[in-house]
Amino acid sequence: MVADAKLVPRNTTALTTRQAMSFIEAEYLATRPEQDPAGLAEAIAREQSLEILPELIPADIARDCLGQVRHVRQVGDHCWSLGIAYPAHLASDQVGQLLQLLYGNVSFYPRIRLDRISLPDSLLAHLPGPLGGIELVREHTGVSDRALLIGVLKPRGSSTEFLSDLAYRYALAGGDILKDDQNLVEKHPSVFRERIERCAQAVDQAAQETGKRCLYLPHVAGSGAHLQRQLEAVGEQGLAGVVFCPWVMGLEHAATAARDHGLMWLAHPAMAGACTQPMQTGIAAEIIFGQLPRLAGADMVIYPGSGGRISLGDPATEASIHQALLEKNDWHLRSLPCTGGGKTLNDLPDVTARHGKDCAIVVGGELLQHRQQLGTAVRDAVCRLQSS
Repeated sequence: MVADAKLVPRNTTALTTRQAMSFIEAEYLATRPEQDPAGLAEAIAREQSLEILPELIPADIARDCLGQVRHVRQVGDHCWSLGIAYPAHLASDQVGQLLQLLYGNVSFYPRIRLDRISLPDSLLAHLPGPLGGIELVREHTGVSDRALLIGVLKPRGSSTEFLSDLAYRYALAGGDILKDDQNLVEKHPSVFRERIERCAQAVDQAAQETGKRCLYLPHVAGSGAHLQRQLEAVGEQGLAGVVFCPWVMGLEHAATAARDHGLMWLAHPAMAGACTQPMQTGIAAEIIFGQLPRLAGADMVIYPGSGGRISLGDPATEASIHQALLEKNDWHLRSLPCTGGGKTLNDLPDVTARHGKDCAIVVGGELLQHRQQLGTAVRDAVCRLQSS
């Protein structure tokens, strides 16, 4: 708590005038607000930008750093849209700080949902975006004219021999991308190294026999030296990318780790439901699964589509996620949308009809149900995608 205005640090760097600044525009939805909506908007703007009592904000800091209310309007029964602009420099050119700026402390406010964001070019130009995006994924798989199939190595507790055999048979049958399940986590990096080496060798062997490459993505988790040793092992195998759970390990952490090792990465949605599913709070799915991971550099992003075991339940939301990942801009490559959540072979035509060829479909559990005829099931899936 700040008890004295003299404790507020002055910004010694000359900033442009407010009129020349660029701004991050955020729109929040407030449902059944506990105070006057206009006062609530002012509170959010101050909380997220400076987190200090109004009387303790020096005039120059208010000019350069304080969030500004753009609009307050009722959009439904007991629901208001609160538009707030934050000076773009408050994001510090970091995607993690951007997330904190937009929804840090306000995540504790009752029934406040971050619904939309618009970022200025001055910020977009400094955020990394994907290493290779859709184009590099397609280059690695050799598939340019259809949606892609993603298989999953699971379950945890399986032997290395079992998993590497699955990898070989999936790749041999023409599967496009093969990822580790997010629950495949080893306590010791040496065990991780042995497993991914065997699986990578299996995928390479299949490629030698068929001429068709499968993109294998190990799941990498943890922090510090443990994380580094895993990423070094991935590099030693010559693998092009990894799976991260950015909402578990931290979005900025995942982004930095991938860039430091020159790897593509697939963003898994674990834990993201805590942000997206309570519809009167949290963060809109198109921000969590669309804008933020693309800004952080995710080349591929899994989200739970409509239908299946885990579902967002709204095709319109899916379309918004795809738009956020695929729309062209001057700064970032496009990320590959990957719909999952328990998709089956029978879902493939419907998914491609909705989203076209620039997507991937995760079919995990059902392919494993065809364990003895895995090759037949994978070939059938690829044929369905080719004919869609």
